Amino acid sequence: MTHSFEIRTLEHGEWALLRQLRLRALREAPEAFGPSVRRERLRTASYWHEQMNLCRWFVAEAGRGQIGFAAGSAPLADHVDERHLLSLWVSPDWRRRGVARQLIEAVASWAAADSARSLSLWVFEQNKAAINVYERLGFTGTGHSKPFDSRQEMRMIMSVLGRRPETGTHPAEF
Repeated sequence: MTHSFEIRTLEHGEWALLRQLRLRALREAPEAFGPSVRRERLRTASYWHEQMNLCRWFVAEAGRGQIGFAAGSAPLADHVDERHLLSLWVSPDWRRRGVARQLIEAVASWAAADSARSLSLWVFEQNKAAINVYERLGFTGTGHSKPFDSRQEMRMIMSVLGRRPETGTHPAEF
């Protein structure tokens, strides 16, 4: 069976779609993210506009539906030659089909085109499934961790040197 999907960049005016996707991700996997659904639901339109400015958002789509998203940010990175991956989420029905890999590739390509040497992320130490995905895709632990609420986050990083620049949409078939 062929499962095709496409990765594209969210346009600035699609902040409401970002909000919808973020709330969906928080409802489906609250343990994977910091904020609660309740807190995110109460955020204003100006907050979502700010998020669109702060990050480059990528969405995975199959047919007319959204099946995942991820973001890359320069302002949230720890170093000037680094970009930061955040908010990776894939719909449960689409996991293990290459969606996370394609989303990370889109963010890594964007980071490389934005003159970054590396891409970092923070992940909850208890989220073993996410850590395994990140390791398979080239991230390694840095040995740094920090508390977040009652949990610990660990920092991971990967090189983006030699990546091809982002080209817009990224079709994928599996």
